Amino acid sequence: MDSAQIESYLSTPAAFQIEVLDEIDSTNSYLSRECKQQHLPEWRVVAAERQTAGRGRYQRQWESPSGRALLFSLLLRPKIEVRYLNLINLFSAYCLASYLEKISRERYQFPLSVDLKWPNDLWVGSKKLCGMLLEAGFSGSQLQHVILGIGLNVNQQAEDFSPELRGDAVSLRQLGGRSWDRAQLLGGFLDYFYQQYTHFFPHNYEPIVAMYEKKVLFRNQPVTIRLQEQSLHGIFSGLTPEGYLILRENGRERQVTAGDVLGH
Repeated sequence: MDSAQIESYLSTPAAFQIEVLDEIDSTNSYLSRECKQQHLPEWRVVAAERQTAGRGRYQRQWESPSGRALLFSLLLRPKIEVRYLNLINLFSAYCLASYLEKISRERYQFPLSVDLKWPNDLWVGSKKLCGMLLEAGFSGSQLQHVILGIGLNVNQQAEDFSPELRGDAVSLRQLGGRSWDRAQLLGGFLDYFYQQYTHFFPHNYEPIVAMYEKKVLFRNQPVTIRLQEQSLHGIFSGLTPEGYLILRENGRERQVTAGDVLGH
C-alpha cells in the first residue's frame, strides 16, 4: 500500500497530504511530533503498515500485525467550541461504521451491521472491529488541532490476533470471507469522511448525537462504566448535546465524559 494507490481513490486528492510508512511507533505520536516541529495543513494523513507502540485509550497497546490492518491518523483543525470536541469522536465512529456498511454491500456483496460502543469503538456482534483515539492540541485554552487515530481490523485471520484477543476481536475478512484492498478501503473512507465532515462541521453538527444514538450499544440498558480508578453502575439513558454519556444512578443522572462501557 502506498500513497499513490490511496490517492487514486480520492475525488479530492489535492485536499490531502498522505504519507505511508513501513513501521512507526504510533501514527498518532508521529503526527503529534510533526505538529510540534511545523505548522501542518489540515487533512494530513499518516498511515503505517505496522505500529510498534500503537495506543488506545488509557495508553493501552493496539496490536497490529504488518500489512493486515488499516492503521492511520488524520489531522483536523475544527473551528468549534472546545466543549463540543467529543462530537468529533462520535461523528468519526458513525461515519466509518456507515461507510463500512455501504461499501461491504456495494463492493463485497455481503450485509454488514456495525454497532457503536460509546464513545468511538466499532463492534460487530460481540467483537471489536475498530478502535479510535482522539488527541487534541491546544495553545493555552485555544484548540489548535485534533489528531484522529484509527485502527481497523481488515485482513487478519484468527491466528493474527493474540490468544487473549481472539475472543474479543474480529476483522472484515473474517466477517465477509474474503480479503479487502486496503488502499481502496482507506482512500474511499477518506473521500467519504471529507465529504461528510465538511458538511457537518463547523456549523451543522447538531444532528450528530441523534444519528449516533441510532447505532449506539446499550442505550436504555444497565451498564458498568469502568474509569481509571473506579466503576460506575446505572442505566445508559442517553447523550448530552456535547456527546457525553448520561448515566442514571438511583434516580439521579450524572454526566460521564470518558470510560469503558460494559453491558450486563
